[in-house]
Amino acid sequence: MSIENGSLFSERVSAGRTTYFIDVRQAVNERFYISITESRRISDTGFDQSRIFLFEENLEEIGSMISRAVEDLGLAVEKRGELPQEGPSGKYERSGKTWTEEEEDTLRDEFSKGTERDEIALLLKRSAYAITLRLEKMELIEVQKEEKAIV
Repeated sequence: MSIENGSLFSERVSAGRTTYFIDVRQAVNERFYISITESRRISDTGFDQSRIFLFEENLEEIGSMISRAVEDLGLAVEKRGELPQEGPSGKYERSGKTWTEEEEDTLRDEFSKGTERDEIALLLKRSAYAITLRLEKMELIEVQKEEKAIV
């Protein structure tokens, strides 16, 4: 087992705008741990990252819990059955793709004409939520802020 840059294992999985990095590392105190990083694209140039660390003394219990969770998930998926697939002709074909200037121009024009967001979404092959987010980014609508209750 060779340690390169403090890492024994390093893999990544891409899932749309999110990438997961899984690393096995050795800390300065010589203990081993697993680092799982979720990196989510939040803009064309920005990322939001969350990281958890699983230390060697907890791996047996956590591994057992993850195995049970994966098994239960597999049974639930099997029971539910196949989901309809959105292929290249699907209405969200552009989902997760970078916005082009042409798409932004179309969005601006359609929004100014009063076209409903659902109709714009179909036209641009994106979700209505993606349309709302882009309108906010283009400052054509106000950013919807979540109100948090103070307890």
